[in-house]
Amino acid sequence: MTDNAHDKLAERLAGTLLKLNRGDALDRDELAAEYGVSSRTIYRDMGRLGNVVECDAKGRYRMVAEYRGRLSPRDLENFARLVGVEDLFPRNSASFLLALLDTLGNSSFLVRGHHYEALKPHDPAFLQLDEAIRDQRLCTLNYADKRRTLAPYRLINSKGIWYLAATDAGTLKSFALSRISLLVVSDEAFEPDPTAQRQIDEDDDVWFSQEKTEVLLSVAPQVAYYFKRRKLLPLQQIDKELENGGLIVSSRISDQNQILPLVRYWIPHVRILEPGWLREALERDLRAFLA
Repeated sequence: MTDNAHDKLAERLAGTLLKLNRGDALDRDELAAEYGVSSRTIYRDMGRLGNVVECDAKGRYRMVAEYRGRLSPRDLENFARLVGVEDLFPRNSASFLLALLDTLGNSSFLVRGHHYEALKPHDPAFLQLDEAIRDQRLCTLNYADKRRTLAPYRLINSKGIWYLAATDAGTLKSFALSRISLLVVSDEAFEPDPTAQRQIDEDDDVWFSQEKTEVLLSVAPQVAYYFKRRKLLPLQQIDKELENGGLIVSSRISDQNQILPLVRYWIPHVRILEPGWLREALERDLRAFLA
């Protein structure tokens, strides 16, 4: 398939999907005339859209009611983030939609993601929590040998591991799903806290905390490319590019365990400059290991 054909396919799928999303019933022949293609081509397009599309008694295509009106650029971005491909596509929402839909048609992308844990989204606990989040109902469960009552907000996949973002006595925390047991969804409802919802959306990790510590690091020229190519540290920012090709990089963390394992991985090419207490903690760990 040529690049021009790729572009036309992506544009056609994007336009069709947006029409379906707003509730339109689409006639195959009318779509064929609009896009200047055959009726058979439209039939193949609908096949590419899979289970989100159904054909009614009059032969018109509609989006399945479960999805109708619910698709947004933010939804697509969340999906892309979940499967680890968000950085492959442009940030502009219209371009993002076209690029993401383009993957349905030409197989020009091959994405090798993380290794994932065995837990699947159709497991009973996952389904129970999904329902509790949608219905805004409290849950009781065992976690770290303690019975807890939580207000569940979101199921998050971070680096291939599923977590529950929930408030415990008003404090936002994350709980690994694989460590949750004896889950019971209560009939008691709770009122979501907008501040907690906003923090979940804005943080790029599952270490939730109102207090963030800024960490300053030096990155050697030998590995600078990897830190420029994508963000390897929590909330990473490149502060300065040095004349020798190295970098000064900053990161913002909620807990030292967010960053110490990463720095250890890149030793000796990455060093902690500030804060001093974090650099000393790393040095203590290294001395204990060598001893």
